[in-house]
Amino acid sequence: MFRPYLGFALLLSVSLSLLAQGQANSKSIRSSDVPPLYRISFERKDPIAGINASPAIKLPFGCAGDGTVFVTMVPLGGQMHAPSYAPPPLLLVSVSPSGRAHTFPLDQPTAQLFDVREIDHYASESSVIFLIKAARENKPVKQTYAKPDGTEGEFTRNSAERNYYIVIFDRDGNYQKTIQLDVGFQVQQIGAFPNGVFLAFGYDDATHAPKLVMLKEDGTLLRFLQIPKGDVPESMLGTKEGSGKGAAVYIAPAQFVPVEPHSILVVQNKTSFPLLEVNEGGVIRAIPLKLPKGTQVEGLIVSNSNLYARVSPGDDGSIYEIGAQDGVVLRRFQLENGRSGSSVACVHDGKFLSFEHGDGKLVPLIGTPEPAIEANAGVDEEK
Repeated sequence: MFRPYLGFALLLSVSLSLLAQGQANSKSIRSSDVPPLYRISFERKDPIAGINASPAIKLPFGCAGDGTVFVTMVPLGGQMHAPSYAPPPLLLVSVSPSGRAHTFPLDQPTAQLFDVREIDHYASESSVIFLIKAARENKPVKQTYAKPDGTEGEFTRNSAERNYYIVIFDRDGNYQKTIQLDVGFQVQQIGAFPNGVFLAFGYDDATHAPKLVMLKEDGTLLRFLQIPKGDVPESMLGTKEGSGKGAAVYIAPAQFVPVEPHSILVVQNKTSFPLLEVNEGGVIRAIPLKLPKGTQVEGLIVSNSNLYARVSPGDDGSIYEIGAQDGVVLRRFQLENGRSGSSVACVHDGKFLSFEHGDGKLVPLIGTPEPAIEANAGVDEEK
């Protein structure tokens, strides 16, 4: 899947008080397919103690069901040598609603592996798991490549086989164990149920068809899950900029979102396919999203109530509240001061949670939504 783009961004937090909708008079009505609009302004809180924040932040944020926000920091500096280079090391930091912070460094647990690449991470009630791809050994070989000026360059790459691994920490940042996966397809997302079973999503190497499986606690296959026909694309790979040899190949973006008490949502971002709710028994329930015409889900924001979605095309700072059972849009929230919906981490106990970077610290922001006063809030009914 597409990884979210890195942002050098102001990050935000919002506090939500669900206010009653205004009454329409007998001469003026609101269209039934236009959700009520709320605007959100923000208040900065004290910086989080004990955490030095990198100015490079990977968006969107992550979040757990208890309101703990997960921020991925990208250290600056270092050289990238074309066409092969080691990606900059990422550092995941968690911040609880009370302001307590923990770090989850991958460098020590993966010290015996080579060419480690983080693919995904997932926070459950009791643990934080990372999906990585790495090699167990280093087999250096020389390889040439064409430089932009037409001359040849040379670089060294590791020819050893890469495998998928799950690296597990507890919620306090203490390393627990590393598990090698045995799945037989390209894994893009990983999740964990409370019973210890893993959920993995990706695509077949040969057909590129989506694959959704449950894995045992040791990383071996428990069973494949049958997705209802028409609820996922036939192929996870597509092309942009035309077709043929020069076309850009992309992987359909997706996301795992925890849902209380024992389910995970598979979100097929930037598509019209429904959300897939998978419970720990392997039962799949499709939730078609009834978004405004011409829009698609860009990503879900973790919440302990309804669903909250960013939409595309574009990001005008809008977030849609959606009914978890029927996919109907209930409210729309407009973020003030040009803030992006991608920087909202989660909605927990009536509050939108996020951060901005300030003077090397993570600074919480709290926002309060108020009903928008729209000039054209009502439409005169005409016969």
